[in-house]
Amino acid sequence: MSTNIDYFSIIHAYLPPDSLVYRVYIPHVAAVTTMAIRVGRRLGLDAKQLRFIEEAAMLHDIGIVRVDAPQIGCYGELPYISHLTEGRKILEHEGLPRHARVAAEHVGLGITREEILAQGLALPPHDLFPQTIEEQAISWADLFFSKMPGKRWCQRTVAEARQRAAQYGERQLETFAVWLARFGT
Repeated sequence: MSTNIDYFSIIHAYLPPDSLVYRVYIPHVAAVTTMAIRVGRRLGLDAKQLRFIEEAAMLHDIGIVRVDAPQIGCYGELPYISHLTEGRKILEHEGLPRHARVAAEHVGLGITREEILAQGLALPPHDLFPQTIEEQAISWADLFFSKMPGKRWCQRTVAEARQRAAQYGERQLETFAVWLARFGT
C-alpha cells in the first residue's frame, strides 16, 4: 500500500468542488474518517493501518457520483445501493484494490447473498462483509453519519444507530452488539 495516496485528487476527478454532491460528500466522509481513525487508535492500530483508514474512509462513498439521488446532488441512473459496486469500479480503475474493497463492502454490518436476493438489491449476489479491522472500523463509523440534508453534521446516537441496524434483522443486531463492544463510539 502506498502511503502517499492523494485522495483529494481522486475526489476532485469525480466530484466537482463547486457541486452539491461535493458539499454533501466531504462532510460525510470527513466525519466517518475522524471516527474510524479514533476507533483505530483506540484499538492500537499502527501508523500504516491508520493511514489506510484515512484514505479508504475518504474514498468509501465515491460511487455516489453514479447513482440517482438528486436530494444529495447525484444525477446518475443507478439505484443508491449501487454506489457500493460503482465505488469499487472507480477505485479499481484508480489502481486502489484495497480501497475498492472498502467501497464495495461497507454495507453497514454486512449483508448475505440470501439477504441481497430476498430484498432484490442491485448488488452482486454474494456475501458482502467488511473483513479486516480497518474495513470494519470504517463500516462501523459510517453507521453513525448521514448524507441527508439537515443531518450531515450530526452523529447518530448508539440507540439511533442500533435502530437503523434493527430494521435489517436479528443478525445485524447481533453484529451491532459485538462491534459496539469492540469499537465503542
